[in-house]
Amino acid sequence: MKSVDIVVPIYNAYEYTEECIKSLLKHTDLQAHTLVLINDKSPDENILPMLQKYKNENQDKNIVVLKNEENMGFVKTVNRGMQYSKNDVILLNSDTEVTNNWVEKLQACSYSNEYIATATPLTNNGTICSVPNFGVDNELPKNMSLDKYAEMIEEISKNRYPELTTGNGFCIYIKRHVIDEIGLFDDKTFEKGYGEENDFCYRALDHGYTHVLCDNTFIYHKGTQSFKKENLTESRAMIIDEHMKLLRKKHPIYTQKTDNFIALNPIRDIQENVKLNTVLYNKKRILYLVNEWEENMEMTGGTSLNIKDIIESNLKNNIASFVLAPDKGDLSRFKLYLYSEEYARAIADYKTDINNYGQINYTNNTYKEMLENIFDSFKIDILHVHHFLFQTFDSIDVAKERNIYSIVTLHDLYMICPSINMVYKEKYCEKDETKDCAKCLKMRYGVNSNILANWQKTCKMVLEKFDKIIVPSENTKKLFNNVYKDLQIEVVEHGVEIIKTKVPENALVLENFNIAFVGAMAVHKGSNILKELIKKSNGKNIRIHLFGKPNDKELAKSKSNYINHGPYKRGELPQLLIDNNIDLVCIFATWPETYSYTLTESYMAKVPVISFDIGAVGDRIAKDGLGWTIDLNSSAEEILAKIIEIKNNKEEYKSKKDNFKNYTFKTTEEMQNYYENLYDTINIEKEGLRNADMYSFMNYRAKIKEAEFNMYQAEYGHVIHKYEKIRGTKLWKLAKKLKAKFITR
Repeated sequence: MKSVDIVVPIYNAYEYTEECIKSLLKHTDLQAHTLVLINDKSPDENILPMLQKYKNENQDKNIVVLKNEENMGFVKTVNRGMQYSKNDVILLNSDTEVTNNWVEKLQACSYSNEYIATATPLTNNGTICSVPNFGVDNELPKNMSLDKYAEMIEEISKNRYPELTTGNGFCIYIKRHVIDEIGLFDDKTFEKGYGEENDFCYRALDHGYTHVLCDNTFIYHKGTQSFKKENLTESRAMIIDEHMKLLRKKHPIYTQKTDNFIALNPIRDIQENVKLNTVLYNKKRILYLVNEWEENMEMTGGTSLNIKDIIESNLKNNIASFVLAPDKGDLSRFKLYLYSEEYARAIADYKTDINNYGQINYTNNTYKEMLENIFDSFKIDILHVHHFLFQTFDSIDVAKERNIYSIVTLHDLYMICPSINMVYKEKYCEKDETKDCAKCLKMRYGVNSNILANWQKTCKMVLEKFDKIIVPSENTKKLFNNVYKDLQIEVVEHGVEIIKTKVPENALVLENFNIAFVGAMAVHKGSNILKELIKKSNGKNIRIHLFGKPNDKELAKSKSNYINHGPYKRGELPQLLIDNNIDLVCIFATWPETYSYTLTESYMAKVPVISFDIGAVGDRIAKDGLGWTIDLNSSAEEILAKIIEIKNNKEEYKSKKDNFKNYTFKTTEEMQNYYENLYDTINIEKEGLRNADMYSFMNYRAKIKEAEFNMYQAEYGHVIHKYEKIRGTKLWKLAKKLKAKFITR
């Protein structure tokens, strides 16, 4: 390793200079390298004794203290340091703090290519070298120390050393032979600083050299402390403006390239990587696969409601939740979200074109590649599949290859039959001897073979790969174990938020017996039964209500004995049932539902329920004693007769109502505690810092669009940059006010 001389020009800023020196002593091998401290005749008389003190206290280290007899200015002081040295030099501002292995990393970066002249590290305040936001003074993250932040940046770096148009003088590694070849900084033109390192770097470009960003190293830069101390910010702005004009006149091509660099921001991926990892620091990362997802879904399936509740818990428990879902049911378009307290927004909204040549797809190479990018880019800790619909089975194999813990929650019967709910001719097909699976699958998927046996064989192999299988009810467990006898399945009932309801003080006593169908009303949810009951209940003192969206146009219009209330938002149903004096809720799903949020919300209104004797709904009603069940094969006439019987048997009805006093709801908090404990106890073998690498992910998505954007930016980027500079000026703001005042449309 070459010996390096670290040149620190010093002018006032006592506290910052001392912090800089302390960080140098902590993180620099000053037996291999030399620290050159130059006091440029600081008005603060405490500076020189402080420098001498640190030199005297560290006799075993190479520390040199130089003092200018007269104030020479920044650039001449830097040149004095470079002339004093015979080695490669690092020019370091006195308002910086260095971090672990900084010299070694800068040197390795500089010598990664013989034609590199300078290397500049990442910083919080260094224009084109700034992270996480470009060209601004960034604050250090609140969730980690400077050393931890620098360590994280080193861990996540791809060490790609992107080229820069110019280095930055807050901290710049310069090779000795380049100094010997092109000379020192121009201390006549840029006497007071600002622009001298740009001029030096542009001259190096003339000689065929290049400059790079050392993207695995972070140095903290407080920025312009000498000027701040003496309140010379206005003077500083004038100097910068004057020197920029000089640079543009002397190096018009290179200043234009720098403008384009700023407009294009080719290190955006590095900045986004730092930004994301700052949020993800020390967080467990869980990837959820679901069959549907929208930000503000109100009326939606139980799968989405369940995962939303789980994610709410994750927000409170330092867990980052990624959701991968098909967009509008199209397998070729996906969205990826990150939810966290600090970063609750989509981090990536991208689409990938997937060619599926079969109607039933167990695997897809393009989809698998996308999954691999997601797992590797974000260093996923846990895979939790909530549905495979519109997706392939590749995720479990990708997880297993990376030794990632995997969970699957079975919300319906998709992993038994691709029909999802096993409804054939409007009824649950399990005990239907007339069912024709080949005909059903052809109708649903257009396949010309009876693939059910192979489907179940494949699903069993897929399920056996998971570390944990969860279902929301005992009934669902029984159904799966009837098909897959050896599967280890755990029942975790969905939790609900207890909804407070208000019962009217003077409730109306109505002649009509009010019954309600609830939820989105499709055929498998009982829409045909509802239509028949509307026809047959006329004149029976029964009024039927629908709370939910009907899929059948015939149910959209209200009638004398039927009211369509339309869709409702989550949590509104209990009060709607109370306000409309509902006496009985009808849940006539024609398949064995695995949980039913609508049943639970009906319970919250203390309204008894009638349903078929199948699935979790039938089991729960029978166990809880909060309603009645009827045979699945019952006709509309038989169902109506049962409802009339319930209406007339007031004593039995009252006993069902009384049973609500002893009923206890499982809360979302209880469910969330289960998942919190589950996620917390999972042994994650990746020790130390878990890092996420956005590079492969960002390069993977939208390559063509990015290329088009870059072409546009290359042509117009300098104009955009100039516009952005102008729009923040006082003159711009004044012009906007005048326009608003005097110009009308």
